[in-house]
Amino acid sequence: MKDIEIQKLLETSNELEGNCSGVYFLFDGEELVYIGKGWNCFLRIAEHTRKDSDKKFTSWNYIHIKNETEYNALEIELINKFSPKYNKNNRG
Repeated sequence: MKDIEIQKLLETSNELEGNCSGVYFLFDGEELVYIGKGWNCFLRIAEHTRKDSDKKFTSWNYIHIKNETEYNALEIELINKFSPKYNKNNRG
């Protein structure tokens, strides 16, 4: 079994940022395929991994934004700018 150094894992771990609200991005390879928002991006991304989800993606990222008004506006702006294929109805 490979040696795993728990102390190094602890030292390099990321701090939990509360509810992780903001705007998130789903990528399929190099392609940006979806932009979403939520009060907890981790939970929203997990919802997209369910069997009944129509979204295929291989990686994700998010921008942490605490203010709901700000993340709503940024989501709309970015959807309109990049037109990801799974954002069927661009809003704005």
